[in-house]
Amino acid sequence: MPAVVKIFTEVKNIFAGGWCFVPDPVRYSADELLQSIFDNGREGILVVDTGGVIRQVAGAVTGALHRTPEQLVGRVLGEVCRRGALQYMNRVLLSGHAEYGKMDTLGGRDVLVDYLPVKRGRKICGALVRMTFLSAGQPALQAEKNVPRSKKCTATLFTVDQIDGSSPQMLDLKETLLKVAPRNSNVLITGESGTGKELFAHALHTASLRRSGPFVKINCAAIPDSLLESEFFGYEEGAFTGGRKGGQVGKLEQAHGGTVFLDEIADLSFALQAKLLRFIQDREIQKLGSREIKVADVRVVAATNVNLEQMVKYKKFREDLYYRLNVVNLTIPPLRERKEDIPALVDRFIRKFNRTFNFNVTGAAPPVLAVFQRYAWPGNVRELENTIERAFNVLEGGVIKLHHLPAHLSSLSGQEHLLSGAAVTDGNPAGPGNQGMTLGEMMEKTEKMVIMQALMQNKGNKARTARALGVSRPGLYKKLVKHHLI
Repeated sequence: MPAVVKIFTEVKNIFAGGWCFVPDPVRYSADELLQSIFDNGREGILVVDTGGVIRQVAGAVTGALHRTPEQLVGRVLGEVCRRGALQYMNRVLLSGHAEYGKMDTLGGRDVLVDYLPVKRGRKICGALVRMTFLSAGQPALQAEKNVPRSKKCTATLFTVDQIDGSSPQMLDLKETLLKVAPRNSNVLITGESGTGKELFAHALHTASLRRSGPFVKINCAAIPDSLLESEFFGYEEGAFTGGRKGGQVGKLEQAHGGTVFLDEIADLSFALQAKLLRFIQDREIQKLGSREIKVADVRVVAATNVNLEQMVKYKKFREDLYYRLNVVNLTIPPLRERKEDIPALVDRFIRKFNRTFNFNVTGAAPPVLAVFQRYAWPGNVRELENTIERAFNVLEGGVIKLHHLPAHLSSLSGQEHLLSGAAVTDGNPAGPGNQGMTLGEMMEKTEKMVIMQALMQNKGNKARTARALGVSRPGLYKKLVKHHLI
């Protein structure tokens, strides 16, 4: 019997919410135990190990795929569940927190999927993939609505122990996080793009006394201004044209008893800043189209990659709201200032993509790590993660080597310029390191170096970099893509 099945007696909590727990699984074979749980034709289960390999199958899964359990066991989960299954499973294995209510299609049927971690003590040793097959008359959106709100909101992904970093800056930051987490004070997380601000917001929630409550994220930059107020506060049916029947509960109300994470807070309009300030002061919510006022017990955590003090100075952000949000400040250092953390980050990303790709990559070659140590990383941890993922797509062995890296990195091996933000050798684009290059190639290389320097000088902020270079923001993004800088 697979080890991940043997430990059912240790995971009684996983069987909550309608699962039938068999108290003495020793009397049953693995197949008999699981079939006794899922025998109604609408539910199924996959037991998956830490490598994403299916170890046990039961219930409606076999019928939907017209396969026997023997034909499914040993296959990778991504071969069976197509729509982001490995992504959800990886998050569960990394965080130890369940993911509920994910829609997928299996054997031509819509299915609602829950991903639940299986633990032996504190060690995660696999995952249970629980599936509920929807009837033909049950729309997928309605099924997702039926998932308990608390389950949809509380799946925070990381704890502070899962934040890689042993540099002095990161150790101090994690220590501060653990000190402030049990309090209810508002927190402002600042740092360049790609440094991991959302990761810290998750860790702050899971280390707090609100960890069992919901964690609700609002991306202030991703929602049009015209819809943000209804997203924040909700609305009653008929409040405006195009609203949902029955209205909608706002994100702040959904976060009652937990944490609301306001990402990209600097993009909030001035009008909504005033309403958010009022909520932070009174903790009162009034839906659009309603006279009823509710009180929400919510901790506010905000994040930004811009200098809010400068925005306050130039009247782009309310000063009173800034001070309300900035009770506790967590500033995440850029990767170039904590390069001793790079090896641990590389190891984590290799483990992650080994599961995603079902590979067995053992590490990165020393010349690769040397380049990583000398490179400026304008895109920070996100750029490093993308670099490792790119290598997985082109490697042919078990070690990441220089030729698996993007051209702008692999070409830097053995060169001393650019790697720490310096200009071209002797300031001369036609210098010794560029001999044999055409005029066009030298111009391209020079453009890339100028962009990298501007990014570093502006701490990775794209808007300020575009202004400094005298180009539009879309124009800068095109050049970043062209030079493989994002």
